[in-house]
Amino acid sequence: MQTDLLSIGDNRVRDRYRALVRLCFDVGYRGIGQIHRERQIRDVRGYLRYVQFTLEAVIDGSTLPSDYAAPVLERSDSTPWLPPVLPWHWQDPADGS
Repeated sequence: MQTDLLSIGDNRVRDRYRALVRLCFDVGYRGIGQIHRERQIRDVRGYLRYVQFTLEAVIDGSTLPSDYAAPVLERSDSTPWLPPVLPWHWQDPADGS
């Protein structure tokens, strides 16, 4: 939990990365949301891709994607978390998702 992106000055990007680390810790170590294991995995994968999309924007120098709250792992809904706006390449069947 001591991971940080010190080379990136944008607090929004750092906050998203911290949220990803927290999600992984909550799933892997604390076991939060294990009742819905498949959804839990998809939640983390969806948020990971959102953070990847954010980092792509930083690298490309383009506008960051809109802010979305990280998924809540303990919920009754079985629908996996996805940001409302998806980049076109998330729908590419060649990416294996």
